[in-house]
Amino acid sequence: MTSTTELTILKTDTKGRVRTPVADRDALLDLFEQGGLSGAAFARLHGLRYSTFAHWRNVRRRRSTNPPGSAPVALFREVSLQRAAEPRPEGLDLELPLGIRVRLERADQIPFVAALCRHLQGGPTC
Repeated sequence: MTSTTELTILKTDTKGRVRTPVADRDALLDLFEQGGLSGAAFARLHGLRYSTFAHWRNVRRRRSTNPPGSAPVALFREVSLQRAAEPRPEGLDLELPLGIRVRLERADQIPFVAALCRHLQGGPTC
């Protein structure tokens, strides 16, 4: 009986971290999606840092919603600067993805809306 063993050379970056090929990442993510483990438990089981695994999931999610070669997903669909018939405080009306409407009346509300937009696009929140 003969046995063959395949050896794979793992590439590392300048800091010594192992570079995982995209095909291997996708295979791990497919395996994760089929199972019932949490992301943290899955990463621990496969010897991955959770932050690395979460980054792979976010990249894949963005790739599936915005495939290469397609136009970027619009963050704002509509900005309305018209004055209402009834007097209202000065401000800016925004319509975000999923039909969410936001009215900014003060500059200190901008970070909140920016975090909301990142969350809706699947990016990091502050």
